[in-house]
Amino acid sequence: MRWSGADSSNCRWRVRSADHAAVRSVIDANENQLIQRREHRAVADVLLSSVLFAGCNIAWRYGSGPAIGIVGFRVALGAVVALLLSRRHGAGSWREPLRVRSGRIAVAVQVVGLVAAGTMFRTLDGPLAGLALACTPAVALLVRDRAGRISTVAALGSSLAAVIGLTVAAGGDGVDAVTWAGAAIAVAFVAIEVIGLRTSEVAVEDGLNPTAIVTSTMISGSIILLPLGLAFGTLQKPWTIWGALGAALAVALFGTIGRVLRTAALPAAGVTAVAASSQINALFTAIGGVLLLGDSVTGVSLVCTLLAAVLGATAVVSAARWRLSRQPDLGLALES
Repeated sequence: MRWSGADSSNCRWRVRSADHAAVRSVIDANENQLIQRREHRAVADVLLSSVLFAGCNIAWRYGSGPAIGIVGFRVALGAVVALLLSRRHGAGSWREPLRVRSGRIAVAVQVVGLVAAGTMFRTLDGPLAGLALACTPAVALLVRDRAGRISTVAALGSSLAAVIGLTVAAGGDGVDAVTWAGAAIAVAFVAIEVIGLRTSEVAVEDGLNPTAIVTSTMISGSIILLPLGLAFGTLQKPWTIWGALGAALAVALFGTIGRVLRTAALPAAGVTAVAASSQINALFTAIGGVLLLGDSVTGVSLVCTLLAAVLGATAVVSAARWRLSRQPDLGLALES
Protein backbone atom coordinates (compact mmCIF):
# COMPACT_ATOMS: atom_id res chain seq x y z
CA MET A 1 0.00 0.00 0.00
CA ARG A 2 1.38 3.37 -0.97
CA TRP A 3 1.00 6.65 0.92
CA SER A 4 0.46 9.76 -1.13
CA GLY A 5 2.37 12.94 -0.29
CA ALA A 6 -0.82 14.55 0.95
CA ASP A 7 -1.62 11.62 3.26
CA SER A 8 1.90 11.61 4.68
CA SER A 9 1.80 15.36 5.33
CA ASN A 10 -1.63 15.07 6.90
CA CYS A 11 -0.40 12.32 9.20
CA ARG A 12 2.59 14.36 10.33
CA TRP A 13 0.30 17.34 10.98
CA ARG A 14 -1.97 15.17 13.15
CA VAL A 15 1.00 13.85 15.11
CA ARG A 16 2.36 17.36 15.69
CA SER A 17 -1.10 18.57 16.73
CA ALA A 18 -1.44 15.69 19.16
CA ASP A 19 2.02 16.37 20.61
CA HIS A 20 1.21 20.06 20.94
CA ALA A 21 -2.09 19.29 22.68
CA ALA A 22 -0.34 16.91 25.09
CA VAL A 23 2.33 19.49 25.92
CA ARG A 24 -0.32 22.17 26.36
CA SER A 25 -2.29 19.88 28.67
CA VAL A 26 0.80 19.24 30.83
CA ILE A 27 1.57 22.97 31.01
CA ASP A 28 -2.02 23.81 31.98
CA ALA A 29 -2.02 21.10 34.64
CA ASN A 30 1.25 22.41 36.09
CA GLU A 31 -0.07 25.99 36.12
CA ASN A 32 -3.27 24.91 37.86
CA GLN A 33 -1.26 22.97 40.41
CA LEU A 34 0.97 25.99 41.04
CA ILE A 35 -2.04 28.28 41.49
CA GLN A 36 -3.69 25.84 43.90
CA ARG A 37 -0.47 25.48 45.91
CA ARG A 38 -0.14 29.27 46.23
CA GLU A 39 -3.81 29.58 47.08
CA HIS A 40 -3.55 27.03 49.87
CA ARG A 41 -0.36 28.63 51.16
CA ALA A 42 -1.91 32.11 51.19
CA VAL A 43 -5.02 30.93 53.05
CA ALA A 44 -3.01 28.92 55.58
CA ASP A 45 -0.61 31.81 56.24
CA VAL A 46 -3.40 34.34 56.80
CA LEU A 47 -5.42 32.05 59.08
CA LEU A 48 -2.37 31.02 61.12
CA SER A 49 -1.27 34.63 61.51
CA SER A 50 -4.74 35.48 62.86
CA VAL A 51 -4.42 32.84 65.58
CA LEU A 52 -0.93 34.10 66.45
CA PHE A 53 -2.24 37.68 66.72
CA ALA A 54 -4.93 36.44 69.11
CA GLY A 55 -2.12 35.17 71.33
CA CYS A 56 -0.60 38.66 71.15
CA ASN A 57 -3.85 40.28 72.29
CA ILE A 58 -4.04 38.02 75.33
CA ALA A 59 -0.37 38.64 76.16
CA TRP A 60 -0.95 42.41 76.06
CA ARG A 61 -3.56 42.02 78.79
CA TYR A 62 -1.32 39.77 80.88
CA GLY A 63 1.62 42.18 80.90
CA SER A 64 2.10 44.58 83.76
CA GLY A 65 3.32 48.15 83.64
CA PRO A 66 2.90 50.99 81.14
CA ALA A 67 2.04 50.07 77.55
CA ILE A 68 5.01 51.99 76.13
CA GLY A 69 7.38 49.86 78.22
CA ILE A 70 5.94 46.62 76.86
CA VAL A 71 6.01 48.01 73.32
CA GLY A 72 9.68 48.94 73.72
CA PHE A 73 10.67 45.46 74.84
CA ARG A 74 8.36 43.94 72.22
CA VAL A 75 10.07 45.59 69.24
CA ALA A 76 13.56 44.83 70.57
CA LEU A 77 12.77 41.16 71.09
CA GLY A 78 10.84 41.14 67.81
CA ALA A 79 13.96 42.43 66.04
CA VAL A 80 15.94 39.44 67.33
CA VAL A 81 13.22 37.00 66.21
CA ALA A 82 12.94 38.71 62.81
CA LEU A 83 16.72 38.61 62.26
CA LEU A 84 16.76 34.87 63.00
CA LEU A 85 13.88 34.31 60.56
CA SER A 86 15.56 36.53 57.98
CA ARG A 87 18.82 34.60 58.19
CA ARG A 88 17.02 31.27 57.99
CA HIS A 89 15.04 32.31 54.90
CA GLY A 90 17.89 34.19 53.21
CA ALA A 91 15.79 37.35 53.11
CA GLY A 92 18.73 39.70 52.65
CA SER A 93 19.63 42.88 54.49
CA TRP A 94 17.08 44.60 56.71
CA ARG A 95 18.21 47.89 55.18
CA GLU A 96 16.94 46.94 51.73
CA PRO A 97 13.31 48.04 52.35
CA LEU A 98 14.59 51.43 53.54
CA ARG A 99 16.22 52.02 50.13
CA VAL A 100 12.86 51.82 48.33
CA ARG A 101 10.12 54.42 48.74
CA SER A 102 7.30 51.89 49.19
CA GLY A 103 9.43 50.02 51.72
CA ARG A 104 10.12 53.14 53.78
CA ILE A 105 6.41 53.99 53.87
CA ALA A 106 5.45 50.44 54.86
CA VAL A 107 8.03 50.34 57.67
CA ALA A 108 7.01 53.76 59.03
CA VAL A 109 3.30 52.89 59.08
CA GLN A 110 3.94 49.52 60.71
CA VAL A 111 6.03 51.10 63.48
CA VAL A 112 3.13 53.46 64.22
CA GLY A 113 0.80 50.44 64.12
CA LEU A 114 2.89 48.65 66.76
CA VAL A 115 2.43 51.56 69.15
CA ALA A 116 -1.28 51.84 68.33
CA ALA A 117 -1.92 48.13 68.93
CA GLY A 118 -0.13 48.11 72.26
CA THR A 119 -1.86 51.29 73.39
CA MET A 120 -5.32 50.15 72.34
CA PHE A 121 -5.27 46.74 74.00
CA ARG A 122 -3.82 48.19 77.19
CA THR A 123 -6.02 51.27 77.54
CA LEU A 124 -9.42 50.46 75.99
CA ASP A 125 -12.05 48.21 77.51
CA GLY A 126 -12.87 44.91 75.82
CA PRO A 127 -16.04 45.90 73.89
CA LEU A 128 -14.47 49.01 72.37
CA ALA A 129 -11.25 47.25 71.40
CA GLY A 130 -13.33 44.45 69.93
CA LEU A 131 -15.47 46.95 68.03
CA ALA A 132 -12.33 48.31 66.37
CA LEU A 133 -11.42 44.79 65.20
CA ALA A 134 -15.00 44.18 64.08
CA CYS A 135 -15.09 47.23 61.82
CA THR A 136 -11.67 46.64 60.22
CA PRO A 137 -12.96 44.51 57.27
CA ALA A 138 -15.64 47.06 56.39
CA VAL A 139 -13.17 49.94 56.52
CA ALA A 140 -10.70 47.94 54.41
CA LEU A 141 -13.20 47.96 51.55
CA LEU A 142 -12.58 51.71 51.23
CA VAL A 143 -9.22 50.96 49.60
CA ARG A 144 -11.23 49.38 46.74
CA ASP A 145 -9.22 46.22 46.83
CA ARG A 146 -10.23 43.70 44.14
CA ALA A 147 -11.22 40.53 45.96
CA GLY A 148 -14.33 39.23 44.18
CA ARG A 149 -18.02 39.48 45.03
CA ILE A 150 -18.20 36.56 47.45
CA SER A 151 -15.20 37.78 49.45
CA THR A 152 -16.58 41.32 49.62
CA VAL A 153 -19.99 40.16 50.88
CA ALA A 154 -18.34 37.81 53.40
CA ALA A 155 -16.09 40.61 54.71
CA LEU A 156 -19.06 42.93 55.21
CA GLY A 157 -21.03 40.12 56.82
CA SER A 158 -18.21 39.36 59.24
CA SER A 159 -18.17 43.00 60.38
CA LEU A 160 -21.96 43.07 60.79
CA ALA A 161 -22.07 39.82 62.79
CA ALA A 162 -19.20 40.94 65.03
CA VAL A 163 -20.77 44.35 65.72
CA ILE A 164 -24.08 42.72 66.68
CA GLY A 165 -22.33 40.27 68.97
CA LEU A 166 -20.31 43.01 70.66
CA THR A 167 -23.35 45.21 71.14
CA VAL A 168 -25.21 42.35 72.82
CA ALA A 169 -22.18 41.53 74.97
CA ALA A 170 -21.67 45.14 76.05
CA GLY A 171 -25.28 45.72 77.07
CA GLY A 172 -26.52 49.11 78.23
CA ASP A 173 -23.68 49.80 80.66
CA GLY A 174 -20.99 48.88 78.15
CA VAL A 175 -22.44 51.11 75.43
CA ASP A 176 -22.88 54.05 77.82
CA ALA A 177 -19.27 53.68 79.01
CA VAL A 178 -17.84 54.35 75.54
CA THR A 179 -16.26 57.81 75.50
CA TRP A 180 -15.49 60.04 72.52
CA ALA A 181 -11.78 59.76 73.28
CA GLY A 182 -11.95 55.96 73.36
CA ALA A 183 -13.94 55.87 70.13
CA ALA A 184 -11.38 58.17 68.48
CA ILE A 185 -8.53 55.87 69.52
CA ALA A 186 -10.40 52.86 68.15
CA VAL A 187 -11.10 54.58 64.81
CA ALA A 188 -7.47 55.71 64.55
CA PHE A 189 -6.30 52.15 65.18
CA VAL A 190 -8.54 50.79 62.42
CA ALA A 191 -7.26 53.43 59.99
CA ILE A 192 -3.61 52.69 60.81
CA GLU A 193 -4.21 48.94 60.52
CA VAL A 194 -5.79 49.23 57.06
CA ILE A 195 -3.15 51.69 55.82
CA GLY A 196 -0.45 49.36 57.14
CA LEU A 197 -1.93 46.44 55.21
CA ARG A 198 -2.11 48.42 52.00
CA THR A 199 1.41 49.88 52.20
CA SER A 200 2.85 46.45 53.01
CA GLU A 201 1.01 44.96 50.04
CA VAL A 202 2.47 47.60 47.72
CA ALA A 203 5.99 47.04 49.09
CA VAL A 204 5.78 43.27 48.50
CA GLU A 205 4.40 43.84 44.99
CA ASP A 206 7.43 46.05 44.34
CA GLY A 207 9.60 42.98 44.90
CA LEU A 208 10.69 43.50 48.51
CA ASN A 209 11.09 40.39 50.64
CA PRO A 210 8.28 40.13 53.27
CA THR A 211 10.64 38.92 56.00
CA ALA A 212 13.04 41.80 55.26
CA ILE A 213 10.16 44.29 55.58
CA VAL A 214 9.18 42.93 59.00
CA THR A 215 12.81 42.80 60.13
CA SER A 216 13.34 46.40 59.06
CA THR A 217 10.18 47.38 60.93
CA MET A 218 11.31 45.73 64.16
CA ILE A 219 14.85 47.10 64.06
CA SER A 220 13.71 50.62 63.12
CA GLY A 221 11.02 50.47 65.77
CA SER A 222 13.40 49.30 68.49
CA ILE A 223 15.82 52.19 67.76
CA ILE A 224 12.98 54.63 68.41
CA LEU A 225 10.71 52.87 70.88
CA LEU A 226 13.04 50.97 73.21
CA PRO A 227 14.62 54.15 74.69
CA LEU A 228 11.14 55.70 75.04
CA GLY A 229 9.82 52.55 76.67
CA LEU A 230 12.65 52.52 79.18
CA ALA A 231 12.52 56.25 79.93
CA PHE A 232 8.74 56.62 80.24
CA GLY A 233 7.82 53.08 81.21
CA THR A 234 9.77 50.45 83.09
CA LEU A 235 12.48 52.70 84.57
CA GLN A 236 9.77 54.79 86.23
CA LYS A 237 8.14 51.61 87.57
CA PRO A 238 11.01 49.09 87.84
CA TRP A 239 8.90 46.52 89.68
CA THR A 240 6.94 45.95 86.45
CA ILE A 241 9.96 44.99 84.34
CA TRP A 242 9.56 41.21 84.56
CA GLY A 243 5.87 41.31 83.74
CA ALA A 244 6.58 43.63 80.84
CA LEU A 245 9.36 41.37 79.56
CA GLY A 246 7.16 38.28 79.78
CA ALA A 247 4.34 39.87 77.82
CA ALA A 248 6.76 41.40 75.32
CA LEU A 249 8.44 38.03 74.70
CA ALA A 250 5.11 36.36 73.92
CA VAL A 251 4.03 39.20 71.64
CA ALA A 252 7.44 39.28 69.94
CA LEU A 253 7.35 35.56 69.13
CA PHE A 254 3.72 35.34 68.03
CA GLY A 255 3.49 38.79 66.48
CA THR A 256 6.73 38.72 64.47
CA ILE A 257 6.02 35.31 62.93
CA GLY A 258 2.43 36.38 62.30
CA ARG A 259 3.56 39.56 60.55
CA VAL A 260 5.95 37.65 58.28
CA LEU A 261 3.21 35.20 57.26
CA ARG A 262 0.60 37.91 56.75
CA THR A 263 2.90 40.23 54.81
CA ALA A 264 3.90 37.46 52.38
CA ALA A 265 0.25 36.50 51.81
CA LEU A 266 -1.06 40.06 51.35
CA PRO A 267 -0.78 40.34 47.54
CA ALA A 268 -2.34 36.90 47.01
CA ALA A 269 -5.23 37.39 49.45
CA GLY A 270 -5.69 41.16 49.29
CA VAL A 271 -6.26 43.82 51.93
CA THR A 272 -9.99 43.15 52.31
CA ALA A 273 -9.56 39.43 52.94
CA VAL A 274 -6.65 39.85 55.34
CA ALA A 275 -8.66 42.49 57.23
CA ALA A 276 -11.62 40.09 57.39
CA SER A 277 -9.34 37.54 59.04
CA SER A 278 -9.29 39.84 62.07
CA GLN A 279 -12.60 38.20 63.02
CA ILE A 280 -10.74 34.91 63.46
CA ASN A 281 -8.31 36.87 65.61
CA ALA A 282 -11.27 38.17 67.65
CA LEU A 283 -12.74 34.68 68.12
CA PHE A 284 -9.54 33.17 69.49
CA THR A 285 -8.90 36.29 71.59
CA ALA A 286 -12.34 35.83 73.17
CA ILE A 287 -11.73 32.10 73.74
CA GLY A 288 -8.37 32.86 75.33
CA GLY A 289 -9.95 35.53 77.50
CA VAL A 290 -12.56 33.08 78.81
CA LEU A 291 -10.08 30.25 79.41
CA LEU A 292 -7.10 32.23 80.73
CA LEU A 293 -8.44 35.52 82.09
CA GLY A 294 -11.87 34.56 83.43
CA ASP A 295 -13.86 36.67 80.96
CA SER A 296 -17.58 35.99 80.63
CA VAL A 297 -19.47 35.44 77.40
CA THR A 298 -23.14 35.25 76.45
CA GLY A 299 -24.64 32.69 74.10
CA VAL A 300 -25.71 35.29 71.53
CA SER A 301 -22.34 37.02 71.44
CA LEU A 302 -20.53 33.68 71.11
CA VAL A 303 -22.73 32.66 68.16
CA CYS A 304 -22.18 36.04 66.49
CA THR A 305 -18.43 35.86 67.03
CA LEU A 306 -18.30 32.35 65.59
CA LEU A 307 -20.39 33.45 62.58
CA ALA A 308 -18.10 36.44 62.04
CA ALA A 309 -15.03 34.17 62.13
CA VAL A 310 -16.56 31.75 59.60
CA LEU A 311 -17.41 34.64 57.26
CA GLY A 312 -13.91 36.05 57.73
CA ALA A 313 -12.36 32.72 56.77
CA THR A 314 -14.71 32.53 53.77
CA ALA A 315 -13.50 35.94 52.64
CA VAL A 316 -9.87 34.81 52.83
CA VAL A 317 -10.45 31.59 50.87
CA SER A 318 -12.65 33.22 48.23
CA ALA A 319 -10.37 36.22 47.69
CA ALA A 320 -7.20 34.14 47.36
CA ARG A 321 -8.88 31.87 44.83
CA TRP A 322 -10.35 34.80 42.87
CA ARG A 323 -7.17 36.88 42.74
CA LEU A 324 -4.72 34.08 41.94
CA SER A 325 -6.94 32.66 39.20
CA ARG A 326 -6.64 36.01 37.44
CA GLN A 327 -3.05 36.90 38.32
CA PRO A 328 -0.96 33.95 39.58
CA ASP A 329 2.12 36.17 39.97
CA LEU A 330 0.49 37.77 43.04
CA GLY A 331 1.58 34.66 44.94
CA LEU A 332 5.29 35.02 44.15
CA ALA A 333 6.10 36.35 47.64
CA LEU A 334 4.85 33.08 49.12
CA GLU A 335 7.72 31.25 47.46
CA SER A 336 10.37 33.49 49.09
